[in-house]
Amino acid sequence: MSVESVRIPELSAAGAAMAPAFRHVYGDSPEQFVEVYGDPATASATVIFVHGGYFRPRTDLSHARPSARALAESGVLVASVEYRRLGGQPLLLDDVTAAIDSVCAELPRWGVSGQARENLIVSGHSAGGCLVLAWASHLPEEGPRIRLRPLAPVTDLLREVEGDLGDGAVLDYMGVRPEDDLEAYLRHDPRSRTALIPARVDVHSIHGDADATVDIGFSRDFPASLTELAGANHADVIDPESPFFPQVKSLLLG
Repeated sequence: MSVESVRIPELSAAGAAMAPAFRHVYGDSPEQFVEVYGDPATASATVIFVHGGYFRPRTDLSHARPSARALAESGVLVASVEYRRLGGQPLLLDDVTAAIDSVCAELPRWGVSGQARENLIVSGHSAGGCLVLAWASHLPEEGPRIRLRPLAPVTDLLREVEGDLGDGAVLDYMGVRPEDDLEAYLRHDPRSRTALIPARVDVHSIHGDADATVDIGFSRDFPASLTELAGANHADVIDPESPFFPQVKSLLLG
C-alpha cells in the first residue's frame, strides 16, 4: 500500500476531531454545507476549497480539515465545501457552483473585509481540482479576478475513462461513456473546456511528480501554469505535516 493511500485516511481521522469556526448551509441536502475556518473580521484573503476523493461517495471533506485549519492559521478565511457525493454528475458540479456562489454572497454578512473578498483564491484537490476547473470554465468573461489553484487535479475525464484509471472512478461518476453522451463530458471535462476559462481567472496548478494517484502528466499536458514538486505524492499537497506544505501554502496565498 502506498504512503499516499495510507495518509488520506490518517488525515480523515485527524480531521474527525476538528471543528470549524462555523458551518454554512447552501442547500437542502445534508451534504450541501461549507465549513468555515478562521476569523472573518481579520482575514486577509478568502480561500474556497473543494476536497477530492476521485468522485467516490465514501470520501467526505474530513481529510481536508487539517489543511483548512493550517491555512486559516496563516490569517485567511477558509471555506471548505462539502457536496452530494451520491448520484454522480451533474450533482457535484452543480453543488460546487452553488456553494461558491453562496459563500461569495455571504462574505459581507460574515464581516469579511472588501480587501479579503477581492483577494479570492479557489482551490481543489484531485477530483476537487477537476471540479473547480470545470466551474471556472462556466464563468462569464466579466467579473472580479480570481486565483485558481488546483492541487494534483484530474484534468482529462476522457483520458481517464479510456485508460480505466482510478479503478473506473470517472466512468462511475459520469454514468456513461463519452461515445454515449459526449455532451455530458463536454460540460465537465477541464481539458475540453480550457479555452472557456475567462482571462480574469489566473490558473496555476500544483502537482507532485511522485503522485501515484493522479499522474503529473495530466497537469503537464494541461495548458496552464504549473509548479512541480519534486518527490511529492498525492497527499503531500494537502498534508500540513508534509515537508512540501509550506511551499503549497505559499503558492496558494502568495
